[in-house]
Amino acid sequence: MGLRGDLRYVRELPSRLRAAPRTVAAAVAAKAAPALTTLTQQAFTGGVDVYGAPRPDGVDGQPLTLRRTGETERDLRFASTGTIVRNVAGPRYLKYLIGKYGVLPGGNSPIPGEWSRKIRALLRGVELP
Repeated sequence: MGLRGDLRYVRELPSRLRAAPRTVAAAVAAKAAPALTTLTQQAFTGGVDVYGAPRPDGVDGQPLTLRRTGETERDLRFASTGTIVRNVAGPRYLKYLIGKYGVLPGGNSPIPGEWSRKIRALLRGVELP
């Protein structure tokens, strides 16, 4: 299993962003969306879950690519709307790929450590209260 993010930082981030001026929070969200998209797509292409654990082999012993139509890989992206960063809705079966193969963190799962480090790097130049 891969390393998980620091939950204290994740819990504090929404309140710190709410306390920041809206323009600062929107700027951070706009920078975070493409960065998280890149990290998610790199994990998908690399055959690992978002925490860095390798994907299991298929029934034929070959590595799973999870690519049949390309729809899942195309929709593993994030968008920012104002101060909110969200995953773009994917195909209807994406929820099963999240649960079984970890293509995105589950609902109550902490964000991956690499994501947390990337967001911290983006926040370094931004002054938060």
